[in-house]
Amino acid sequence: MHFDVKSMNFTQIKMIICDMDGTLLDNQKKLPPHFNQIYKELYDRNIIFAISSGRQMGEVKKYFEDNKTIYLMAENGGYIQHNGETLLADYMNQKDVYKLVSYVNTLKGMAPMLSGKKAMYAFNKDKELISRHTSHFSISYVEEIEDIDDDIFKITVCDPIDPVKNCLRGPLSLIKGFEVKPSGDCWIDINKKGQSKADSVVFLQNKLGISEEETMVFGDSDNDLSMFKHAYYSYAMKNADHFIQKNAHYVTEEDNDHDGVMKTIQKMIEDEDGLLINI
Repeated sequence: MHFDVKSMNFTQIKMIICDMDGTLLDNQKKLPPHFNQIYKELYDRNIIFAISSGRQMGEVKKYFEDNKTIYLMAENGGYIQHNGETLLADYMNQKDVYKLVSYVNTLKGMAPMLSGKKAMYAFNKDKELISRHTSHFSISYVEEIEDIDDDIFKITVCDPIDPVKNCLRGPLSLIKGFEVKPSGDCWIDINKKGQSKADSVVFLQNKLGISEEETMVFGDSDNDLSMFKHAYYSYAMKNADHFIQKNAHYVTEEDNDHDGVMKTIQKMIEDEDGLLINI
């Protein structure tokens, strides 16, 4: 784990992949004020910039409506778009969705949400619990699962007690054949096996002919760890847990609430060509 960006060869970088919540976005869920300025610097250098998020595609798109050239990877890699074109849409099997939702509904103090192509769905019975922990995305509440007419990418479980412990040795650790990962303070994502942020990174690398040595990633959470294994320049955020930082090659000098990602990239650009970018 290193803090010094001077030892890095920024001219080698061809793609930067960045998580959103807790990484690129501040704690008010806003983009850094000078994001567009830094992104233009990357674009002018022919460096690909991609977003990797557990959010729905609709929620991701809202942030980047003015930047169509950014690759958007939503649903933990299950849904990838670029310039309005869908590159990958990997839905869950309907029987699996029904089975998983049925199981989570038996667990006390937890609530399932279904992330579909059209919307995010939850059940009326869980509205009070979920509304206490969601503020940055909209949810369509339904009475029962049969009311949902949509393709489902993933199931997100609201667990306000201890998502990490739940995945390791709690009731969700009993779920086999799926990717089950903590995501944020009180969320657990259930994706298809082989559907993770790492798989979407490899998908883009293969599609664009970019190697791990030419890839840089930024993340802060458990569901970002798999990305770190496929990028030589892996950055954990200063605000990430020690375990996350320990598994990255580098740690940002600033946290997500102080433009940690943008300032790291800015410093590398300045070191490369002597330009001073004021942000």
